[in-house]
Amino acid sequence: MNAPTLDLAAIAHRRRGVAGLMGEVMIALVPGTLLQAWLIGPGVLANVVLAVVVALALEALVTLARKRPVRSTLGDGSIALAAWLLALTLPPELPPGQLVVGVLAMVLLGKHLYGGLGQNPFNPAMVGYAVLIVSFPVTMTTWPASATGEVPTARTERAERPPPAWDAITAATPLDRLRTIDRERVYGSADSTDLDADADPAAFILSSPWPWVNGGFLIGGLWLLARGVIGWRIPLSLLGTLAVLHAVHGAVSVVPQPSVGASLLAGAAMLGAFFIATDPVSAASGPRARLVYGAGIGALTFALREFSAYPEGIAFAVLLMNAIVPVLDRLSGTPRAPA
Repeated sequence: MNAPTLDLAAIAHRRRGVAGLMGEVMIALVPGTLLQAWLIGPGVLANVVLAVVVALALEALVTLARKRPVRSTLGDGSIALAAWLLALTLPPELPPGQLVVGVLAMVLLGKHLYGGLGQNPFNPAMVGYAVLIVSFPVTMTTWPASATGEVPTARTERAERPPPAWDAITAATPLDRLRTIDRERVYGSADSTDLDADADPAAFILSSPWPWVNGGFLIGGLWLLARGVIGWRIPLSLLGTLAVLHAVHGAVSVVPQPSVGASLLAGAAMLGAFFIATDPVSAASGPRARLVYGAGIGALTFALREFSAYPEGIAFAVLLMNAIVPVLDRLSGTPRAPA
């Protein structure tokens, strides 16, 4: 099947060139990135720097091999932005060698396999993430733990210990820990006595650093909307669908579930809605297609969060919806030209 293609003029937005567009998105990433580095771990910044440097070097080598102009290719900022986004999805203590593997997959499989910028049907950063989570599931779901120990969950422990520091949460995110608690409540386990049946899942999420990190990305996303860099249809339909499904699930579930607000501030919801799903190359083009595209990502994210082996599903949700973008565009009357 031929890959869809876009002219570079279609990626550039109004009076902005490609480099200007990518630069504004990078500026919008700064608040969330700094909050993530402060609250999760300084390794976040190290990952961003390493990913960008390796991506630029690899992009230059591939561009030379393809006999394309290196300066303009690197100067458009697309591969640096993709590397930055990939780094934000990774644990701050991920081994550097594994991060390099993700960057290789992003550049080679996600971008140049299909011909480069404007021709890749899948989001390159999410291709790199998918390769990493499948190849290194243990290190990709191991996040920093506080020196104070694990988060106390028993009622007696909460009464005797002070509130845990934000970085005391182990495993992928609070979403991962809540899933474990839900399963132990339903099926029972040897450690079930350590669980507080009255624990509030929303409070568990809101006491973690992730709502603040998501808030940083929300601020950046709203700035992009105000600047006209991205449209409202994909973020609104994605977050709206995710909110509705979490609300319904909370109403029918046999075990306590986080509130809708807490669910939207957990995991990578804001980063995915404003920065990943809105990629101008791999996202749907037409207005109606974008609404369906965003809603599909929201629905798949919920399904993967609740019923798959992964606590957060937005990366795979984006890739799955990328695969049907040509169909959505054709049905909406905005088909893409074949490569």
